[in-house]
Amino acid sequence: MSQRPGGAGDDPREIGAVVDGLRKVLADVRDGALDVRWDDALPEGHPLHGLQDDINALIAAVAMERTRSLDYVEKVEDQRATIELQRAALRELSTPVIEVWSGVLCLPVVGVMDSERGAQVMSELLATVSERSAGHVIIDVTGILAMDGEALRHLVNAASALRLLGAECVITGIKPLVADSLVEMDFDPGLLTTRRNLREALRHIIAAKRAP
Repeated sequence: MSQRPGGAGDDPREIGAVVDGLRKVLADVRDGALDVRWDDALPEGHPLHGLQDDINALIAAVAMERTRSLDYVEKVEDQRATIELQRAALRELSTPVIEVWSGVLCLPVVGVMDSERGAQVMSELLATVSERSAGHVIIDVTGILAMDGEALRHLVNAASALRLLGAECVITGIKPLVADSLVEMDFDPGLLTTRRNLREALRHIIAAKRAP
């Protein structure tokens, strides 16, 4: 906005126009437009000249802070994506399905088994068994440090689902706490084939394969 040469901006109409310009700038800032500036051409002696400098400096500072915040959010999102990829890779590495004999798959489960991991592990196991047409599956839970009730249900349901796929499921390494949990679930132990360890499970399966 142009000013009268040498004027101090004491004309009420002129000041009102300048204030209107300031209001528009502040409204734009409120709406998120931080690239705006209060650019009315106020002379050095204008009563609002110092305020104009302060307002523009404040807008620039807010814009810089928002840029830093957006950069930080982007970094956090990237870190979260990286962590999720690492978790997925860790889950895959911690639950490998290994062929230990012709038509015999083994899933050694280690670490902590919660509901989410239980569902994911058992889903992948069923898909692998179907893909490879395996006739026997050993789920070795010797390395499990902890297992909640929902994860245990996933394990039991997986054994039932494997039977529907035509595969026998043998569970090895069941600890006393897991056995107690199965009893508390009112689960029929006769529906599960269990062995103390992987060696006994293999003997059981080999004998079954050789049986007429």
